[in-house]
Amino acid sequence: MIDLRSDLLTGPTPAMLAAAAAAAGGLHFGLREDPQQRALERRLAEMLAHEDALVFPTCTMANLTAALLLGRRGTRAVLQRDAHVLTSEAGGLSAFAGLIPDPLPGDAAMPDVESWERAGAVGDEQKPRASLFVLENTHNRAGGIAVPPDYSREVIAIARAAGVALHLDGSRIFNAAAALGTSVADLASGFDMVAVSLNKTFGAPIGAALAGSRALIDQAVTVRQRLGGGIRPTGPAAAATLAGLDDSHVAATHALAATLAQGLASIPGLRVDALDTRTNIVVAEVAGDAALLVDPLDSSALAAAVLRLASARMRSSAGPNVSTASRTTSLVIAINSAAAMPLPATSAIRKKRRLLSPISR
Repeated sequence: MIDLRSDLLTGPTPAMLAAAAAAAGGLHFGLREDPQQRALERRLAEMLAHEDALVFPTCTMANLTAALLLGRRGTRAVLQRDAHVLTSEAGGLSAFAGLIPDPLPGDAAMPDVESWERAGAVGDEQKPRASLFVLENTHNRAGGIAVPPDYSREVIAIARAAGVALHLDGSRIFNAAAALGTSVADLASGFDMVAVSLNKTFGAPIGAALAGSRALIDQAVTVRQRLGGGIRPTGPAAAATLAGLDDSHVAATHALAATLAQGLASIPGLRVDALDTRTNIVVAEVAGDAALLVDPLDSSALAAAVLRLASARMRSSAGPNVSTASRTTSLVIAINSAAAMPLPATSAIRKKRRLLSPISR
């Protein structure tokens, strides 16, 4: 079975399993007492150019914690259109943090910087002011587009001038850095807090982390506990995650995604976005009812899931190779041919359904 639903479905490497086994004997009770956890948090803080970091079960909880600490109830959280915190985190910004999401118009990944400026300046007795900017990098639903540091710095400058706090949803920041040929620190610096996923990129048992100043992370420990996210014991999981940070497979997964994109682009009925900088996500517009493609895929050793209108999303990570991409393309070709779905005009495609089918590690 080739399971293409998410890059969350990523397994640990042998080195990670060995590190976990070696740390199995030393278990600790305190929320930040374990030496393996503290070593992991120090390493992540250094990588993300912040004073401290804290491990989390999920990046969703890390994002929510940042919103609770940085935003002010009854004010606006300005963010990109189709940002993950808006589409896929169960309305936590509003339900728990009391924030009003304010997605910007235009390009999903990189709206005009003037839009950020206007959003930060607006506010009066009737319209709430913005207290938080949230930037997602890479932008998942825009096709894994990596947001360059120059753009981030413009947004950061606007926020500082407006007195607005900044959070980076860097769930796939390691993919962004690899695609842009820069460091993770270059993409993360300047933000008040940065959330990262570790299970997506590295197949780590520690799901995520949140970085920020020491004062903010001290508060984050309490908020995480309030949300039920205290993890104990952490030693083996932290040791495995720490070992996984040395796995330099990220660029290879982008090459695999490019191979898959090339194969899918050759299939009638699919149109694949041509990106100058591709990460591990491939987006294809699907002609016809996506369920006609997904349902047969599910019974053909290829797992996928219908998500929503207009396109198909596929993610790559370290486990599959070029053969996997070839097999995936062949399965889609066979089922697509059986369904006989010709590629319609763009206007017609926009009315169709979206398929989510990431290649997992």
